[in-house]
Order: sequence, then structure tokens, then C-alpha cells
Amino acid sequence: MTEQEFIESFRRNQKKGNWWYDFHPVAKLVFCLALGFMCLIVFRWQVGLAVFLLAGVIAVMTPVWKKYFMTIGIMFLLGCLFTVLVRLYVHMGDPGPVAFTVFGRGIPVAAIISCLDLVFMIEGFLGIFLMFFMTTEMRDLCYCLERIGLPSTATFMVLSTFSCIGSIKEKLANVRESQRARGIETEGSLIVRVKSILPVLFPVIISSMTGIEDKTLAMDARAFTAKGKRTALRRIAPARPAEKLIAVLTLILCIAGCVAGKMFL
Repeated sequence: MTEQEFIESFRRNQKKGNWWYDFHPVAKLVFCLALGFMCLIVFRWQVGLAVFLLAGVIAVMTPVWKKYFMTIGIMFLLGCLFTVLVRLYVHMGDPGPVAFTVFGRGIPVAAIISCLDLVFMIEGFLGIFLMFFMTTEMRDLCYCLERIGLPSTATFMVLSTFSCIGSIKEKLANVRESQRARGIETEGSLIVRVKSILPVLFPVIISSMTGIEDKTLAMDARAFTAKGKRTALRRIAPARPAEKLIAVLTLILCIAGCVAGKMFL
């Protein structure tokens, strides 16, 4: 990319070349929030499974599908599977129709359905939000939220919170490398890793405090508290009518599904 092409890229609307990546961030947020909270409120495995499958279909059509399925698989093994085993153990021997027996104790059908409700509620909720965060840049979301009227202080807090996670991870890796260069063992058995936490933790906290001061000075230099219309380096295209329609229909579906789920299921 030449210098002129690099300059022109900031004069155009930002595009990634993938329909889900280029979906308007606010419309995408409404879409994912509606489906995620429908899983929580209705709490039926059919709803959670439908949302989970939809998130999987969307993931397949994006470049991050391998990372998505690997992450959601780890979440299932570490969280859902353990929860199901504990839940089944607690409900062993409860009255009602028995699905199967384990060590002479019956596991009722109601416990199986309850486990399915819990598993697919978790997987549906996590799956759709994982798809959102893996394909949406927070700076683009904050830019769009500010354009529709959200105060700049609020968008700055949101953006700082998410960027702080990556910053701390990067600082932690740098401090661990510097401590390793000084002869401090930071890898090995669990005991060695636990012992290496304190020598790494304090430099990270101190550097984070220094970073806050640098960020405050940078905000003052850029007239963060000044009144008037703000400009932005990146440009995001306004939401298209189809994207607005999808967000509104998903919101209506969420409300109708929650009402129907509480009344009839």
C-alpha cells in the first residue's frame, strides 16, 4: 500500500469485505443483545439451541470460524459439562419418570430436560456474544454510539475498559520476559508459576498507574472536554435500511418470544 492509498483509506468508510464484519456495529449489538437475552429469559433448550446454531452459521461465514468453534468448545468442556454432571448428581433419585439409571439410582427425565435448558441457554448466550466481540472493533462501536447521541465520556469509558484488557495482557507478557531475563523462573510446575506471580504483578500495577497518567495528559492535549462537534479519523457508513430492519425484527422477536415463553411454556 502506497502512502496515497493509506491516506485515502481514512477518507472512505471502513470495510472489511465480509458481510458480518461490515454489519453496522449498533445494529449488530441490538441483534445479539435481543437473541442473547431471549435465551436467558425464556430459558428453554429449544430457544438456546436455535440461537447457538444461528451463531455457528454466522461463524462459518466469517474468517474467525476456527477460533470461534475452538473457544466455544473449550467453554462447553470447562463450564457446561461440569455443570451438567453436578446437576445430574444432585437430582439422582428424584421422583418422576426415569430416563436411565446410574449406580442403581434413577435419573429422572425432568433432570435431563433441566440440564438441556441450562446447557443451551449458556451456549446460546455465550455463542452469540462471542461472535459479536470477535468480529466487532470496539472503537467502531463507540464511534457509532457517539454518533447516535451517547456522551463521549461514556464511549471513552467503554473503549478504555476493553482496550485496558489487551494492554494489561501485553504488559504482563513484557514484564514476564524481563523477569525471565533477570533469572526469575516464571514457567514450569504450578508451584513455580504461583511463586512467580508477585514479582510480575507489582511491575504491571505500577506500569498501569503510569499509563493512566499518560492517558490523562493525552486527553488534555486533544481537548477531550472541549465543546462542539467532534471529528474522527475512522469513518463508518450509516446503518442501511436492511440492517435497521433486521435489528428491529430481532427485537420484536425477542419481546414476542419472551412473552410467549412465559405464558405458554
